[in-house]
Amino acid sequence: MSKIYKIHKWLSIVSVLFFLMFCITGLILMFRTELNAWAQGGAHHSSLSMAMSQQEISIFNYADEGALLVKEKYPSKDILNISPAMGAAHILRYRIIDSSATVAPPARMGMGGDYVLYNPETKGLITTHHETPAHPWVRSVLHTLHQLHTRLDLGKTGIYIVTILSLVCGLSIISGVFLYGPFRKSFAKSTVLSNYMKLSTLHREFAMVATVWGFILCITGVWIGGFFIANDSYNADVLHTAKQELSVGQSDILQPSEAISRIMKAYPDRQLISIDYPSKFNDHHYAFYLGAENDDDPAMFLGQPVYANLYTDSTKDMYSTKNIPWYFTGMTTMINLHIHNHNTMALKILWAIWDIVLIVGIVTGIIMTFKNKFGKASATESKVSAEIKHVWRTPICCGTLVLLGFIMPLWSNPVTNTIAGICLTIPLVVFFISLIRGFNH
Repeated sequence: MSKIYKIHKWLSIVSVLFFLMFCITGLILMFRTELNAWAQGGAHHSSLSMAMSQQEISIFNYADEGALLVKEKYPSKDILNISPAMGAAHILRYRIIDSSATVAPPARMGMGGDYVLYNPETKGLITTHHETPAHPWVRSVLHTLHQLHTRLDLGKTGIYIVTILSLVCGLSIISGVFLYGPFRKSFAKSTVLSNYMKLSTLHREFAMVATVWGFILCITGVWIGGFFIANDSYNADVLHTAKQELSVGQSDILQPSEAISRIMKAYPDRQLISIDYPSKFNDHHYAFYLGAENDDDPAMFLGQPVYANLYTDSTKDMYSTKNIPWYFTGMTTMINLHIHNHNTMALKILWAIWDIVLIVGIVTGIIMTFKNKFGKASATESKVSAEIKHVWRTPICCGTLVLLGFIMPLWSNPVTNTIAGICLTIPLVVFFISLIRGFNH
């Protein structure tokens, strides 16, 4: 037990403050959509609504007419990328840049840089993102929080650090389970002991009820970080190969519909996620990002990059790519477990409560660490603590329900979301009843 205590102590010292930061930033980012709407003045622009279904017609069928409007309104700018707008798959997003620019801003597919939105329903451009928001500081704060949460605001190096820290946090949680055990029969006994013992009990109960919750977030965080590291390596490898295979010339710039038609003929079993125009920033090659044919959210996987030189004479077309590595299998599920399984307001609120429970467990653990450093529990307290028996039934049942609460929203519909909400609520009710009874005795 002493070895486990030492392992848990050192793992906690390394990870606890970062884990707390991840929890706090994640709690705020959970409501990013609502905060952004509030920052814009709470207005919901009708131009973003659209009656047609994406299943009825492909959004890329409107790429030509949107590109024409963009060039008419911004004649001094070049189009770099066309993709569906994030959060609004029925809107096209055109990333643009000054024709005289010599350096392109950091961007990936449709993300980053200056852009214009095109709504095929109204046949017009949407410029709401250029409007001065009611609370302009919100976007900046959310961006900083996102950078801290995903990479400690340290760029690519930060991704490596966050991945390692997520693993350490997960190991700290597991070692804590072996060290402290689950709920105990006599929570009330701790109320007659010292403040240290009360704090120890609070830490144990809060941390234990959130064990499965915190462990899943840590492990999925490790998986996501590992994926982005591997994906960057994969993309760099594909780009290196493409520069060699397509070095014979530069691509012509075709109408978007023609370029899309060519890539879909070459890869008929895929769907298009995003298209980069040939430009001086990519050696004048097209870059298409393709997803699996039946994937409901292909952009989640970031896609398989296919570089191409396309010409007026289609017989000269050249393509260069590499298959997505086998070890990317299952990545979408892990990302969804961490990010996209709480899309309703009810689930967001439940996630926020669970996050707060985890934060309380972490904070009480930090306080205990300082108390351990500057003071020791008495022998009487240690003896009483050792006499209290562990109870495994409740945490196992609660942990199972939490796990179901994570998994069910992967099939997002009203029924599964409701089941997930119930699964996440029951352990909280059991936990708070236990706390209330303990403090009332």
